[in-house]
Amino acid sequence: MTMTMMMEPSKSSLRFIAYQRFFTAVRSGDLDSLKQIVGEQPSDVSDLMSLQTDAGETALYIAADKNLEEVFRYLVKLCDLETVKIRSKSDLNAFHLAAKKGHLGIVKDLLVTWPELCKVCDSSNTSPLYSAAVKDHLDVVNAILDVDVSSMRIVRKNEKTSLHTAARYGLLDMVKVLIHRDPGIVCIKDKKGQTALHMAVKGQSTSVVEEILLADCSILNERDKKGNMAVHVATRKSRPQIISLLLNYISIDVNIINNQHETAMDLADKLPYGESALEIKEALTEAGAKHARHVGQMDEAMELKRTVSDIKHEVHSQLIQNEKTNRRVSGIAKELRKIHREAVQNTTNSVTVVAVLFASIAFLAIFNLPGQYIQDGAETGKASIAGNVGFQVFCLLNATSLFISLAVVVVQITLVAWDTQAQKQLVSIVNKLMWAACACTCGAFLSIAFVVVGKKSSWMAITITLTGAPILVGTLASMCYFVFRQHFGAFRDSQRRIKRASGSKSFSWSVYSANIPDSDEVWILGRKEASTGMLQFCNLNVDFCKFCFIKDITSLTGNLTAEQVASFWPRNGNMQITNKTFWQG
Repeated sequence: MTMTMMMEPSKSSLRFIAYQRFFTAVRSGDLDSLKQIVGEQPSDVSDLMSLQTDAGETALYIAADKNLEEVFRYLVKLCDLETVKIRSKSDLNAFHLAAKKGHLGIVKDLLVTWPELCKVCDSSNTSPLYSAAVKDHLDVVNAILDVDVSSMRIVRKNEKTSLHTAARYGLLDMVKVLIHRDPGIVCIKDKKGQTALHMAVKGQSTSVVEEILLADCSILNERDKKGNMAVHVATRKSRPQIISLLLNYISIDVNIINNQHETAMDLADKLPYGESALEIKEALTEAGAKHARHVGQMDEAMELKRTVSDIKHEVHSQLIQNEKTNRRVSGIAKELRKIHREAVQNTTNSVTVVAVLFASIAFLAIFNLPGQYIQDGAETGKASIAGNVGFQVFCLLNATSLFISLAVVVVQITLVAWDTQAQKQLVSIVNKLMWAACACTCGAFLSIAFVVVGKKSSWMAITITLTGAPILVGTLASMCYFVFRQHFGAFRDSQRRIKRASGSKSFSWSVYSANIPDSDEVWILGRKEASTGMLQFCNLNVDFCKFCFIKDITSLTGNLTAEQVASFWPRNGNMQITNKTFWQG
């Protein structure tokens, strides 16, 4: 009897030691030792798998906690669903723990065998998906949603979804995934009546707020059980950037009164003095927000201030747009000037080549005369046809062409015109000289032709003259016509502009930069004259000025108030803000 009693404690001690070896092998990831221990107790494997430590942890739980995938895959084959569901004292089972810690391999292994684990929650009704989402384990969340999308609709005891908490923590990628899988989740409210938008505006991420509103902007005016909209919550939390984003939506009602009889403006007044509080009040004022005591009353001063604020914003936007346009136009103008300079330079080079060619022809022609020269006597070297009138005309015209061409060559190779306008004028003059050289060369050719063909064949020279002269004269006449037409056309346009300008008042003024004054005084626009670069008031003649006032303001002098501006402000005009004075030019 005594021996039996002594053996029973001995067996219990051996079993305890075996269990300790078992858990030690699991924690160390020693798969070979683990297999040996399991092999020693084949009849008690299920009991071994359900065995728990003092912390309530099973062997499968420990492997999932330490992300021992090989050990876990071996153990999971020895477990059933009920064993996997065993919770530790931390109120989590092996699957829930793996999802919370982001152990993707273990999560996928369990989902393949038991997909129903997606909906097994802890005592607070927190799902594995929720635990993974709040830890920003995006891959684990996607793996769970691939198996069961409906698990994202499981709410905790406080009725919050995973989207509520992800939005509160500013987890943008997680919010995008959850909304993409089920856009309707953004409308779910918790026990306090708060949507995901209410939670998002408590955080700092404007991107998360924008993502939620893109899914369903109808929740913008949703109220919680205290009557607060998202704008109330954002104001209480002092989130100026988020408030500015919310106020950009035209459907927002900034004057909703909550259960404490407060609007967003009332809550803004309670904020500690600082830059954020000032930004929030300014944004709410521009959006037309009122105190609860003023809701439903006509506030003319506030309406006027809002009108002026709208004008300031429009002008500010136009200034920025004009600055961008000016930069683009400046770039285009720079490229055009470069192309223009290259074109003028190419023309200059071409004229130089032609001038050298004309000079060469004229120089060689005088020494290659028909009949050559007298070889004997006192007049040796004299041209045989020197007494002929045709030769004399030839000699005169040929010399003129030579000297004109040489003069052009000298000008072209000597002067370097850095000013494009001066270079254009030089090219224009040189072109006219080359016309003259061309005419002289043609005249010299025709005159010597009468000498070469002789009197008996003078009809040939006459035919050449009748053919060539009209061609040359017609060409030069046409060129002269177009040149003078362009010149006088530009002159008439200039006179017309001067005449129009003299019939109306023009004003010179300077422009502020994008800094718009905060006072109620707004200064009236003008336009930039392309030809002079001066900023001027628009002429009231619509044909002359693209951007005109819609009523006559030429009689107005001095500074204009907001009321005067609002009476004729052209909403789609090209606005500019001027300085505090303007005067007659």
